[in-house]
Amino acid sequence: MNKRWLLPILLVILLFTAGCQSYTARQGKSAITIPAADEVQVVTKYSTLEAERQAILEAELARQEFEQEAEAARVKAEQEALRAQQQREVEERRLLEQQQLEQSRQQAWDEAQATIASLTEKNALLEQSKKDLESRLDTTLQALAASKGESGSTSEQLVSTMQQLDDLTQAYQTLTYHANELEGLLTEQQVINRELQRVLAENEEARLANESSMQSQHALEVQILQATIQNLGEEMAILKIQLEEKASTLEEKLRLEQEREAEAKRLAEQKQQELAQREAEQQRLEEEERIREAALQAQYRQIPPLASLTFPRVYATDTPTILLTDQSQLHVMLLPLDDTPWSEKGMALEVKNSIKDLSYPVIFLTGHMQNVIDVVREIGVHAVLVDGGAIITTLPIVSSSKHGASVQFSEKKTLRLALSYLPEYEVLSTFASGGDWKAIQKEITGSRQEKLKAIIGEGSITEPTLIASSLFEPSHQDWNTFSPITYRQVDYLWPLTTLLEDEQFYDAYRATHFSSATDAGNTFLKGNLKERIDYLFSRKLLPLSSSMLTIGGESVADANGIARYGLVASFLVP
Repeated sequence: MNKRWLLPILLVILLFTAGCQSYTARQGKSAITIPAADEVQVVTKYSTLEAERQAILEAELARQEFEQEAEAARVKAEQEALRAQQQREVEERRLLEQQQLEQSRQQAWDEAQATIASLTEKNALLEQSKKDLESRLDTTLQALAASKGESGSTSEQLVSTMQQLDDLTQAYQTLTYHANELEGLLTEQQVINRELQRVLAENEEARLANESSMQSQHALEVQILQATIQNLGEEMAILKIQLEEKASTLEEKLRLEQEREAEAKRLAEQKQQELAQREAEQQRLEEEERIREAALQAQYRQIPPLASLTFPRVYATDTPTILLTDQSQLHVMLLPLDDTPWSEKGMALEVKNSIKDLSYPVIFLTGHMQNVIDVVREIGVHAVLVDGGAIITTLPIVSSSKHGASVQFSEKKTLRLALSYLPEYEVLSTFASGGDWKAIQKEITGSRQEKLKAIIGEGSITEPTLIASSLFEPSHQDWNTFSPITYRQVDYLWPLTTLLEDEQFYDAYRATHFSSATDAGNTFLKGNLKERIDYLFSRKLLPLSSSMLTIGGESVADANGIARYGLVASFLVP
């Protein structure tokens, strides 16, 4: 039964599906329309760029046309303003000249009228005077004629008449002179009037010439402005051509811009990587600096304050130790420092800088313990602080005592390094002042010898030993009657150097130099007093060479005039 229904159901489904497809196609066909070619333009990357280029070109052309029109309007306005200004100036000059001319004419006319009136009045007066004189002359002549017939006239009357005649004649001459002068003034007035007419004519000609010149200049400026407008038009045409050329390369520029952006991005990433590396390196350096500071602090704490310092005190650093060979020479340095604490902070650094080019495996320091500690910390090498100073060494330290230490010289040899610091000032100061220094020397010698014997007694007589000594007294080998220094010409056995010699110790400096007369080797200088008071004594070690050494600021005379020098020496270890 299921099979009979299956076939009709399949047929119905197929018909329904075919009908749906046909209906959908018919409806879709009526909905789909192809736009005409002139209605919609296909948008591509090139068309977009072309449209942008065209828009930029049109905007640039519009801007240039607007600027050209604005420039032309500005030029035209300037021309009109210039023309109006020139007209105003011409009119003002013309009015001013007319006013000046009218004023000159009026002034000349007034002067001429005044002169004519004055001359007319003078002329009238002269005419009146002339008439009066003529009347008086006639009267006189008549009287003279009448007097001829009179016998009773006297000579006095004749003289009076003649006198009157002379007066009348003189007055007539005066009138004639004034008349001539009046004619001269009239002639001069006519000349002045003619000169005024000539000046007025010249001013009129100059005004006309000035107007003509200004019109010519205005025409020239108009021509220049027209040429400028023409040049601007030509430049605009050139700009149009350049704009078209630039627009043609716009796509290339866009491509180059993309490449530059990619390169800039790559460089930025590279810069960020480099910055990250620098930050990591900075952090590493800061960490190393922190570790170094911590190590320095740890080293600094190895030496307690001076009041609680006990001996021996080992000062350890991270500097690697070394072992020499059996045939190697031992290079040693002795630096006697100031017996009072330094007042200047940089003295320890100066001492370090003065010996930085000498890499000696053993350095002895004597002097005030605070100065010694400052130099030990500044140098930063293994050291043993002992009573009176310190022993700085890169050799392995085997053991230490109050006055010295044993070090490993090579795989098979050890050395005993000791230090004796016995400051004493009274003997030398008494000697310098001329007092009884020998008596003082005898009083203090016993205790000083006992201290020196204790230092010598810490070591074995069979072990190679080196004692660095600041004894504060000269060597008995330097004082004798043959010394070239006058105050040394005394046969005096200084006890401490004599004691060390009796204990089979060699004075390294005196053993490696010919004599005290030629090689004094002074380590202490104060005025005329120059002595060796610092020594390197060796037993079971062969001195090879020695010399004096400048110690930074210590070798510069201080406020008391004292200068100190160190010693360097080389030994052969048998």
